[in-house]
Amino acid sequence: MFVFHEVRPQDLDELETLSARLNTLNLPNDRERLEKIVQKSRESFSGRYEDLKEREYVFVLRDHAEDKLIGTAMIIAQHGTYKRPAVYFNVGEEQKYSETLDKFFTHETLELEFEYAGPTEIGGLILDPDYRGHAQKLGKQLSYLRFLYIGMHRRWFRDRIVAELLPPLRDDGGSDLWDCLGKKFTGLHYRDADQISRENVEFIRSLFPSSPIYTALLPKRAQNKIGVVGDKTKPAAEMLRSIGFAYFNQIDPFDGGPALSVETDRCPLVDRTRQVTFVGELDADAEPEGEALVGYDYDDHDVRFRGVFAEYHQGPQGVSLRAPGLDLLRMEPGDTLGFLPLDGPHLEPLF
Repeated sequence: MFVFHEVRPQDLDELETLSARLNTLNLPNDRERLEKIVQKSRESFSGRYEDLKEREYVFVLRDHAEDKLIGTAMIIAQHGTYKRPAVYFNVGEEQKYSETLDKFFTHETLELEFEYAGPTEIGGLILDPDYRGHAQKLGKQLSYLRFLYIGMHRRWFRDRIVAELLPPLRDDGGSDLWDCLGKKFTGLHYRDADQISRENVEFIRSLFPSSPIYTALLPKRAQNKIGVVGDKTKPAAEMLRSIGFAYFNQIDPFDGGPALSVETDRCPLVDRTRQVTFVGELDADAEPEGEALVGYDYDDHDVRFRGVFAEYHQGPQGVSLRAPGLDLLRMEPGDTLGFLPLDGPHLEPLF
């Protein structure tokens, strides 16, 4: 059986093992930073941060039968604050024509932009390779769980959601775009710059050119990485596009990876999520209407959130559920839960 819950300090060892598989900005392979991320997540779920934009939530997926942490996912309530603004390159174009030569060019440009009150960001999606291709589509469940939580607590999040995707990187983990551009202006190697940016992007503002950069001045190997999704990230990009995310010509200034975004209320996963009453367990021989992700909040418990993938039947009094691990949510009939139907009567299937 598989259960979602917020990350806990006792999950740190397993979290570090997973983060080593995909060393990202949001979940780096760095134990000291992971400790801080876990602590911030705990404080976010507990409501310690009254300022909603300071909250960052980390969810984990656990194979309960094996007592093994097999996946992670993350929500940053606001990507871009006064202390650490979000930074992008806007990919644009500039047209040039010479009457004397009768020559016309359309030049691609990169222009630096900072956001101080940016969108909600989703990231940190990692699934143990041993569980990829599982019949229950665990990676998709884990990704969709974030939208369930946003829908359950809509006012806590921004009106736009963004996901930054990894581009093709070299076998040594380096970035051709950074080596041909960022390194020229900062003198830093890609990994060093990436590490510094996790705390502070002031050096980007101070050292990068403020005027547009013509990509024609870059070698082809760098131009070809702009806004391109890496092979390992393509399944995530396809999933995001299927739920309304699109590319709006913004890329990461370090490696050129694209940012996909969607208006929060136009995302079907958020739109479908609602609060319902739990009626009780669905009888073993009863025919379900469909499948759903369900989440349950706890006011005064060591774990403030748990969720499962369940079969459901909806009636006038609420929903009945059937799922391995449902008892771990410790819900009582009459309790309110978050409900994201993935298929069912009059619904287009999301799986």
